[in-house]
Amino acid sequence: MDFRKKLAALLLALAATAAGAQPSGGAQKLPVGWYVTESAPKRYEAGVDSSAPCEGTRSAYLRSLTLDENGYGTFMQAFGAQDFRGKRLRFSAAVRVKDVDGWAGLWMRVEGPDPKQPLAFDNMQSRALVGSRGCKRYDVVLDVPKEATTIMAGLIMSGTGQAWLDGVRFEVVEASVPVTDLLASRPVVASTGPASLDEPTPVAENDQVPLGRVGDVWFNHGRVAADKPYTRRGDGVWASILSEEIYEHGIAVTGTYGQRQLDLKVKAGGPRTVIDGTWGGEPVNILISPDRLVMRWGRLTRDLPRDKNAQVDGACNRYQVSDGPRVTDQLDVCGAALGTRPPPAQLVVAMLANGFRASLPTQSLPIPQPPVRSRQALDTERGGNGGTLVAP
Repeated sequence: MDFRKKLAALLLALAATAAGAQPSGGAQKLPVGWYVTESAPKRYEAGVDSSAPCEGTRSAYLRSLTLDENGYGTFMQAFGAQDFRGKRLRFSAAVRVKDVDGWAGLWMRVEGPDPKQPLAFDNMQSRALVGSRGCKRYDVVLDVPKEATTIMAGLIMSGTGQAWLDGVRFEVVEASVPVTDLLASRPVVASTGPASLDEPTPVAENDQVPLGRVGDVWFNHGRVAADKPYTRRGDGVWASILSEEIYEHGIAVTGTYGQRQLDLKVKAGGPRTVIDGTWGGEPVNILISPDRLVMRWGRLTRDLPRDKNAQVDGACNRYQVSDGPRVTDQLDVCGAALGTRPPPAQLVVAMLANGFRASLPTQSLPIPQPPVRSRQALDTERGGNGGTLVAP
């Protein structure tokens, strides 16, 4: 099937938004292929109704079910990227919003072999829809690289309110149409203060060369490649693909991570770096030193001495706990994360993303089970009188 037929099939599926399902109370459920994801269960719902569509006879909607302003919800569809590789794809729709306290927008994401590192992404956060707005057509335009595997697209809303979408179109466009990719190459400096002669060279947001790493989470000046990646916007705010935001104020790092409020300070300048404050109302204290890594959050603690004999990259320290030949906890800290001037927001996100529970390294020895203490397990023969004969 060539890409034109693929587009036609996809658009037919999307057209089911306006024609599928039976009405129930003035609303219809989303058709097969569309689904809702959210920060917590039962905070949002999506469906199809016929009230004041922008184009056609029906529109799909997404609305909040609670007054919690910290949540997010999206209805979306995912499809294979094979027929769009090497092309520029535009996802557009007519959108209207009502009483949105937070923001809403179209979004599209192109994934490759590693879902943690999206190849292209835009969620209209830089041109977000807020409050109440009438019908208007918006679009998201992304390049689909040759290594792309999956494309996801939909409507996202953070906070409370309601948003409607209809007139959905997916179109392959010419190279003259500009992309809206938030990960597109553009220089982002590490600090908003005056630049000095020893400031590192700015690195593009989508540059794959890390400046530092904690575990398998790497970062540079414009990106933190965690499970839910963060990118640095032009205003200096770090935003995740779930619309959580993190702010830097000198050594202070505040905002929201993992749906929990964050208020930490990164104290560095010598061989030790200390991160302390609160996350989700629980105290946090993290110590990175040449000899030890200690991570505490509430009742959870990871205390890992440095293994100075470990065969690791020269830019890394390996911290680990062993029980004989078996490694029970391990974390590598590398590059700028070990510097005397570590980038505060990136370091905080990378540390929190690795968690405060022990993490077994790949290819570690299995955890031995307790010895069997059943008497029957030792029996080799039973006597006729009911007694037990055991091996000598």
